[in-house]
Amino acid sequence: MAKAKKLNLKTVLEEIFLEGGISYNITTGEVNPKSGYMVSILGFEKQFDADKITDNDIKEFISANAYDLWGENRFVGGWIDKDNNKVVLDISVNITDMTNACYTGIINKQKCIYDCSNKRNISLPAPQTAGTEVQKKAYAKMKAEQLAYLLETTGVE
Repeated sequence: MAKAKKLNLKTVLEEIFLEGGISYNITTGEVNPKSGYMVSILGFEKQFDADKITDNDIKEFISANAYDLWGENRFVGGWIDKDNNKVVLDISVNITDMTNACYTGIINKQKCIYDCSNKRNISLPAPQTAGTEVQKKAYAKMKAEQLAYLLETTGVE
């Protein structure tokens, strides 16, 4: 049996480049949850040039966001945006319910969420930009329910 790789702050960047992305919980040490949906939280995303990012950049991001990363459900998310040659870091949460994950992603203006079980991105509709906050949330809820229903019944977005 292969020995599990030890992950720490020094190896997060290495894993991003080897695997294309990572979700790492600094509280529990959990890496890449096997179930649920990873949803990025608006306002915490930071981009770095892929050929210039260093381990120190990862440490500084975690240090600057330590308070918001603390907890069993908070993760440092990292992936490679190949279109722009950037490494993107963010704070994400693991949400077990697909409808809630889609809703949270739409409200947080995310383009997609990550399905941990099936190892795939789920594209999200853009949030409503006009109207009251109540209307925006109602729209997001409706779109999340529609998307979850489609995925659960057909497997297709």
